[in-house]
Amino acid sequence: MKNWTAVRIKNWPMVILSLMISFTFITTWLPFLRCLFDGSSYRWGTGYFGMGFSSRGLSADYIFLVVICALYFALFITAYWTKKRWIYYALLIWWWLHSFGNLLYDIIKNGDTMFHGDTLNVHVSLSKIVIPFSVVAIALIVWVILKDRRQVDLQLPWAKANSLMAAIILGPIVLQAALFATGAPDNIGDKIGVLLALVQCFAIPFIFPPLKKKEE
Repeated sequence: MKNWTAVRIKNWPMVILSLMISFTFITTWLPFLRCLFDGSSYRWGTGYFGMGFSSRGLSADYIFLVVICALYFALFITAYWTKKRWIYYALLIWWWLHSFGNLLYDIIKNGDTMFHGDTLNVHVSLSKIVIPFSVVAIALIVWVILKDRRQVDLQLPWAKANSLMAAIILGPIVLQAALFATGAPDNIGDKIGVLLALVQCFAIPFIFPPLKKKEE
């Protein structure tokens, strides 16, 4: 990472959009960790443009989570660390289709859709909020791209502060592995692991903005 050079610094449109991206990242990051560490005691499933993916622990459909997780990390990284800005823009469009296009497809085809989080007893109807949020997301993407296209490429190195941020945010995965692997799905240890995963969802994007120089 010492040879990485960033071409962008953090700005307000990117921060606002990253918060929305982080919120949708929850539906990938949490089952990604729990299937890996909980094993067959944890079941995950989702519909995706008419296809169904589900797994108990590590099974063939877990590859879907791996791919989506990798695309999210690619989005977080290319926001700052690629000169080929079209890659970042393409990933932003992918994110909208993944997060909202899929939900809109499901609403049109099946009516109301629900998000279920059994550990924290969260059950939310998405139909009434997905349409306005999808419009807001489009507006934010356009805002970010227009601002990004007006910026001049920079040469900012990966700094020790970035590595420290990564260690702080991702380091608890070791603890989460123990919490998920040793407890029942609804015990206090599992809840702590879930809460840590939720914090990570919002914190991971902030690993990647260049931190060596003062941000504007």
